[in-house]
This record gives sequence, C-alpha cells and structure tokens, in this order.
Amino acid sequence: MKQKIFLTSALAMGFVAPAMAEPTNTGTFPSDGYMQEDYTYTNAATAENMDTVYEGTVNANAEYTDILYDIVAGNYLAAGSEDENGTQCTAGNFCPGLTNAYYNENADQGINSCSTATNGIYALSAAGSDSQNDCYRTCTTADVAHSASVTGGYYYGNNNQCEPTACVNGWHLKQGLNLTTAIGTGAGENSAYVNERGQFTEKSFDGAYDKGQSYYGISDNYTWAVDYGTNGMLIGQARCSTVEGVFSFNWSTNQLNQPITTHTTSELGSEGGKNCYCNVTGYKGTDGTMQAVSSSWVFITKYGLANYCAQCPLECAARMRSSDPDRLAFRAALLGSVQPGLAMCEANVININWNDVDPEYAGQNNEGTATYGSDVRTPVKAQTIKGKTFKGWRFSKPEQTNLP
Repeated sequence: MKQKIFLTSALAMGFVAPAMAEPTNTGTFPSDGYMQEDYTYTNAATAENMDTVYEGTVNANAEYTDILYDIVAGNYLAAGSEDENGTQCTAGNFCPGLTNAYYNENADQGINSCSTATNGIYALSAAGSDSQNDCYRTCTTADVAHSASVTGGYYYGNNNQCEPTACVNGWHLKQGLNLTTAIGTGAGENSAYVNERGQFTEKSFDGAYDKGQSYYGISDNYTWAVDYGTNGMLIGQARCSTVEGVFSFNWSTNQLNQPITTHTTSELGSEGGKNCYCNVTGYKGTDGTMQAVSSSWVFITKYGLANYCAQCPLECAARMRSSDPDRLAFRAALLGSVQPGLAMCEANVININWNDVDPEYAGQNNEGTATYGSDVRTPVKAQTIKGKTFKGWRFSKPEQTNLP
C-alpha cells in the first residue's frame, strides 16, 4: 500500500510569511551613539557600539529631549497643547508670555487671573491682555467728577480711563481732544523748526515771517511746529534712524497704496541713520493752553546720505503744513497714532443780567458771566434811585416766553 505524503510547508498549509522590509536610509554608526529611525548602520553590530556586549542581549533605549516653547505675550500654553504659537489669553486674565516652557499635560501655563493678582479689585480684562496693567474694574460716577453716568474702565496701577456719558445739572459733557478732528485737513498758516545746530527758522504761505520763536514755543534741536490758525498748533520732534520705513501713495486714487510703517520710540534705536521720522508731542488750542500728547514715530523719507538728515525737522513741518493729498495721508497717519483724550464734565457758563447797574461802572468787574460752582462777581455800583436805599441784587429765573 502506497504511503500518503503530507505537505507541511507553510505554503501547503495556506500561510504566507510577510516580506522583510529594509530600512530606507543607510549610514555609518553615529559618533554620539544616537541611532535614528529607519536606518541601516553598516557593520555597526560591534561591542564598541553595543556597550561592550559581545553576545546575548543588548537594550536599545529610546531617549528624548523636551520641546521648549516660547509663547508671545498675549497668549498662553494650554494644558496638553503642543501649539508653538499658544492660545490667545482669555478675558479676565493676562498672559505675559513664556520662555523655554515645558509641555504640561494637565496645567495651563503663562495665564494669570486678574482677580487673583489684584485681590479681586481689578477682575476684568479683554481677551489677548498681556500685562497686569490690562486688568480693570467697572467705572462708577465717583471716578469722574460731576458725572451722572460713565463708561470705560479703571485700570490697575491707578490708571483712570473712565469717561462720562452724561453730567449732573450745572455741568455739560465735553469730548476729549481728538487731534484728527481738531486739526482737520486744511493747510497750516505758518510753520517753524529748529535744526541740528539750534537755529530757528520760520516759514509761512504769505511770506510774513514775523511771529517769532516765542510764539511757537520750540527751542530744542530737531523740533518743529505748525500753526493752523483757529484749529490750533502742533508741536513735534524729528528724528533720523537706521530703522527702515515705507511710505507709498497712489495718486490715481488718492489713497495709500500700502500702510505707512509706524514705529515707537524704543524701536528707533540709537541716533543716526538715513531714515527721517516725525512725532507729535503737544497741541496748543486757541485758548493758548498747551496739552502734552504722545504719538508714534512715523516715517517720511530716506536720504541718500546721513548728513542730509539735518533736513528732517524741515520735512516734518513742511509735510504737516501742506494740504496736498500725499501730505494729508502722512498727517492722517501721524495724528491717527495719538490716542484721543478722555471726555469730561465741564461747568456751564451762566450769563447774568444785572439790573439797575450804574452805567459808569458796568462791566468793570467782569460780572456778566459766572462759571457754575465758582464765584459770582457783582457790579461795582448800583444805580442811585431817588427816595430808595439799595438793598442788593437777588437772582430770579427769566420769564419763559411761549412761542406759537
């Protein structure tokens, strides 16, 4: 009887062994001993490379280094996140940024509660806040003198940014200084500047150079001023820097072709360079009161030689004085970088009609007006009326006239 033969190979049993893959990369054994993924290290299986192991078993231990995260201010590193840009700081918190932070599966990093940091006093903040100084509390009428209702916030560091929306009786709402509105788009009447040697020069459209340096109130080198007549006067500085700037204007549409590059003082670096910048430091209203303001530095032009930067204060004054479209675009950028002032409650001025005043003395005490809450000045002398003794003046409301 013929013996049956059974095939016991893997093929006969219906199994196929997986193909053995070869690593994609080939190289020599690394000098630091750190073997990388998917490599064939040629002739590397030696005791010298395998920690003196000649036979048996050797361990290949994976080693790792921590990823360090640098997160910009205004963002934080959320728990379990590997986003190198971080997450925007949420309202009610501030995030000063992180340097060399480690991944943390369970805890947020770089985010601080405004309430905790300020003992619950300044518990609010806007999303993206990057400093404790961004923490604030809701304003009350106690924060703004003579206010009936308010808006805004009172910020940590005794920074009162509260504004009235209505005032109590006797006071009216006065909007804060907005230089863009105050100056407008008209040409300046006169301008002046002080050069790098302290020399004062005055310019005007009508050629009348007779106002003098004291009128403009500038004396420091590289300062400038423009007089806009009834719209007030601007005072500013000129500065040359190595920081490059861009100014591009599309004459066909009278629009900026690309944004003007503005830089803060700290970004301009040390003195020198070929790039001319201007800023605004003060505004003098028609009442003669000088108000300090703070603007960004705005780029005007780049000179071929650094020596030409002596013209920078002249450039600032000329550009701010002119009403040409490209000059107005520069003016808009510079004035637009000034934060508008806060509104306030201003006392009403009341006109007083004094009856029976001796005409010879009328007006000598400026008695015709009084500021609410302030002094009342009486005329020097009342009329003398025969058969009567003057007792004094008493206030009364004027009679209301009902118009049809």
